[in-house]
Amino acid sequence: MLLIEEIVDTRGFKSLANKWNHLLSQSESDSIFLTWEWVFNWWQVYGKGKELRLLVVKDQHEDIVAIAPLYSHTKKFFNGFSVNEVRFLGTGEDVSPDYLDFIIRKGCENQAIAALIGYLAVQNGWDILHLTDMLSTSITAKVIRNVAVDTGLKVERSERATCPYIRLLPDWNEYMRSLSTNMRLNIKRRMRNLEKDFRARYFVWQDMERLEYVMRRLSSLHNKRWEQKGGEHSFSSEQYNAFHQTVAREFAQKGWLHLSCLELNDEIVAILYDYRYRDKIYYYQGGFDPSLYKYSPGLVLRAYVIQKAIRDGIKEIDLLKGAYEHKYKWTEYDRQTINLTIGKNSLRSTIYFFDSFRKPRMKATIRKVLPEFLLERIRRAREVA
Repeated sequence: MLLIEEIVDTRGFKSLANKWNHLLSQSESDSIFLTWEWVFNWWQVYGKGKELRLLVVKDQHEDIVAIAPLYSHTKKFFNGFSVNEVRFLGTGEDVSPDYLDFIIRKGCENQAIAALIGYLAVQNGWDILHLTDMLSTSITAKVIRNVAVDTGLKVERSERATCPYIRLLPDWNEYMRSLSTNMRLNIKRRMRNLEKDFRARYFVWQDMERLEYVMRRLSSLHNKRWEQKGGEHSFSSEQYNAFHQTVAREFAQKGWLHLSCLELNDEIVAILYDYRYRDKIYYYQGGFDPSLYKYSPGLVLRAYVIQKAIRDGIKEIDLLKGAYEHKYKWTEYDRQTINLTIGKNSLRSTIYFFDSFRKPRMKATIRKVLPEFLLERIRRAREVA
């Protein structure tokens, strides 16, 4: 028989520190974004106005077999109408991680999820369970959906994002041959030009006493690039900067931080803020000096990172969400993430599901069926109104 303990305070959260990552290593969902260090620090920075709802599943021996890392908050939509929404820790703010999930010991998925969904189904205080950024191939996601349907809850599955990744080969030259001819020539030309015109040095940052400095340099380079492009930059909020300063330090202590730097004439002009976890490198953020755009310092730095990763025996560089053209210059591989939205049989939940899922489908169907001249009349009538 499985028992569920709900942890609602920071003290209880801290008490899981020693057991959390061990369970994660025994699960199918082992990812840098589900480590205790990432999730706990996210809660410390972004938890204001939210309620912690960590669901811990234990067996008859009091051993932890599953953790559902959740929080709840009030979500407003549809002319001020609100629902009580439960989400994964780490989501709903400007951090936006990938590959979230319940953390369950391998082989215990069916029993643990049945216990978790059964527990939530009879609890008050929530209307919507919104589980985002799960791998489309997640065993857990499939079981959650089936159990929720069998329990009589409303369920919607939707596509979330595409996450390109580089499958590394044993040799740099072999990897280069996997790229297009144009990309191969571009990499060689950019590296040659940069090394000819500057004293170039690539290195992975190791000076932890000056970690705050290099993180500020990353923020500055990132912001300069996006300000020049006229877009919004990631390091714009105090919370975002505070979170990553803390996470970078704790990840460095674990050996998970992988800050790659390109130095030209003794000045750092490009930084890739990656995480190295298990046999993967996760590319999270980056920045480069836009005044050096013609030298493509970001491209050259990524090439150096791939070369070193191959030498170090890394199997994969995950470029995370965003199906951008520049990512596919390095790879042809990607994976998909999904969202699962689960609703209780309540009025609030029904209204939410109608507004979020059924109404958009009805509109899409109408657009397909009605002639264009009728759609145009409807649009004009709305403008007049």
